[in-house]
Amino acid sequence: MPRFYTFHLHGDNIVECERTVALIRAALGTLTRRFRGPFGPAVCPSYELTLQGIDTPLLLNLYPGFGRWNHDILELIRRRGGTLREAADMIITGVADNNETPLLVIEYCGALPAGNQAWQRSGRAYSFGKAKVPYLYVAELGGYELGADRLRKAARLPNPAVPFSYVSYTLTNESTTLPVFVTSPGADATSRASYGAAFADDELLGLVRAFMLDENPDATVEALRLKALRFVEIKAGASRTGETLTPAQWQRAYEALQDHGSLVDFLVTHAPLRWSKTAYIAGMTTTARNLMDAAGTLAIGLTSSKLPMCIIPSAQRTAFADIVERLCGGRIQPDFLAWLRRNGHLSICWVMGFKPRGDDARPDRGLPPLTRMLVGESEDLLTVVYGPAPASTWERLHNTPRLLLANGLWEAILDASDAILVDSSTDGIRRHGYLRPHWYEERANPALEMVFVEPRPLRIGENDVDTVLHLLLAHFGGAAIFEGMCNPPGGDWSGVSLQSLDRRNELRWLTLPRVSDVGAKRPDHVFQLFNPPGRPIILCVESKETAASVEPNIGPRLTAYITTLMLTPASIERVNGATPWAHSIVNLDAGLFRMASAVAFLIDTENAIANVRQRANADLAMCFSFVNNGDTCALRLIASTPLGREIATLIAALHLEGTSIRVAVD
Repeated sequence: MPRFYTFHLHGDNIVECERTVALIRAALGTLTRRFRGPFGPAVCPSYELTLQGIDTPLLLNLYPGFGRWNHDILELIRRRGGTLREAADMIITGVADNNETPLLVIEYCGALPAGNQAWQRSGRAYSFGKAKVPYLYVAELGGYELGADRLRKAARLPNPAVPFSYVSYTLTNESTTLPVFVTSPGADATSRASYGAAFADDELLGLVRAFMLDENPDATVEALRLKALRFVEIKAGASRTGETLTPAQWQRAYEALQDHGSLVDFLVTHAPLRWSKTAYIAGMTTTARNLMDAAGTLAIGLTSSKLPMCIIPSAQRTAFADIVERLCGGRIQPDFLAWLRRNGHLSICWVMGFKPRGDDARPDRGLPPLTRMLVGESEDLLTVVYGPAPASTWERLHNTPRLLLANGLWEAILDASDAILVDSSTDGIRRHGYLRPHWYEERANPALEMVFVEPRPLRIGENDVDTVLHLLLAHFGGAAIFEGMCNPPGGDWSGVSLQSLDRRNELRWLTLPRVSDVGAKRPDHVFQLFNPPGRPIILCVESKETAASVEPNIGPRLTAYITTLMLTPASIERVNGATPWAHSIVNLDAGLFRMASAVAFLIDTENAIANVRQRANADLAMCFSFVNNGDTCALRLIASTPLGREIATLIAALHLEGTSIRVAVD
């Protein structure tokens, strides 16, 4: 029997919320005898599932957007021990007696990131793991990147160390923190065969079901660990000799962790890889470069010969400390040198951290948590920071280090590290080495007071515009409207779908260009309207919070983006909802459709509305207003062209009785 009958789905946006609803429905499968929704407030919709043999239905309440409600769910995670300011795509809580209990956190990734992007989200995994909240990194595996010419390129995959860090962390931290590899829609027969042993689509559904129905998840968690390990072994088997551990060594490392051993001990004793790291950045100091070169003569790789992580074996720590003392001179403190010389292996994380102009290199904020997840909490971890941070950074580090916690990169560095060694071209006055007591302040965890998030945002914004636009046309629009893309704040631009003229096939374009062509702009929403007389309409919408944010001449740029995309073949296709995705070579003729544009925003003054209509050059203005903090929404449609008038009339004719949305046409 379920432990909870009410669940709150706290998502980055409405897309992540709806995706999770679909995941829950799939997980519960044939147990569901009735499904109802969406209903309820315009900005916080709900769904209801009635299960076989259980009279009380499960209620799913959706909360799109973090930090917008009477309680911040992320603050609850921090009070449970999650130390980083990292959000996630989805936090599912169970609700009873007006109190929320975090059950499961999900991060969705439409493409498996490689290079330094692979560890960008490691801080999220680390922080939720510290809070003892199960965390799943759901990544699509088997797809292909597309080049500028929209042709397929060879797939790029993360270093095996990244998924293994989740496995290591789960075993040593005793909290479920795992990658889940699901089949990419773009996977072909070759990639399905290559990664078949790592795909965990069924295990994902099983684990979601376990958390929803309060079933024992242990067997499914173990199956997910083994699937992740299998991917590590597959990737290692395809790597160059000496770049990473062999598949057999990865298996033995896993067994060592299962036996409560140390990964660092295992690597030093059984799998010492030669390590070197070359860093070429503008302004890198000679000292930092010499230190990195010297470390290469003493260190072994932390599962890799090239990643910016290494291990100084215990027997070499004194030699390394001597090098640091010689290179850094009087700017290194005796207590820091004593720490460097103590017994035990030393793990080192090398963080550039800052771009040449001093702004954060965002992926680097995941590097210290990645290293800590690999080595465990009991190992000494030194983070070397060598990028050109703003000069004021070093003043704060020296005198008021806790002020740096306002920065996500420094928050990750300070939380994961036992010591920091600084050598930056912008630091001309401070000392090089700092130990954890310099910045760490032991604080008692605050009491876990009851938290219940009310379904009313404290402030209406762009998230609410996108939520209602999605509900209106994707759910209440009926069978005659097809939603091809919804990209609210925090979306991933993973693809856009269009139906063929006869509506039998769904064609999907993946890996959308991040930089639009000159004269084109990616829409936030794409819909197809198949019920007007004449040719169907493709409606491209740009959504903003305010009228003033709408860009000049945006209408033609939106339609130009889709028209240009349609000149290339779709990436994949399927018979609508009936068959798996398959690679496509089909072009969809834009001439078969009428292209239309709209701008959506919160209602402002009449002058502001008139101004945006004039400068946007769009067919339709969609002006949103909300009553009682989003309980209901009034949508005012103002057409600027005959095509816009036709679309407004179609939307106004939708069956909206019983919903919280009202539509009027000017």
